[in-house]
Amino acid sequence: MLLRVNPFGVPRLGVIVPKRVFPRAVDRNRTKRVLRELFRTLQGRLGSRDILIRVTGSKLTVADVAQSLVGSQ
Repeated sequence: MLLRVNPFGVPRLGVIVPKRVFPRAVDRNRTKRVLRELFRTLQGRLGSRDILIRVTGSKLTVADVAQSLVGSQ
């Protein structure tokens, strides 16, 4: 996960889910959907920053991502 302050006043999200991690498109799309929903629920607490989430092969839960997003303030 990469975080960077932006000058626009709203948080922005980028999600990368490579085919080598989830070969099936349905799994990649579901992962992106879950991450976008998490971002939507936390959007008010994130401030003005750009967030890039790159999914890798490591075991990571949605709770870990949420903790990273909220804890990075």
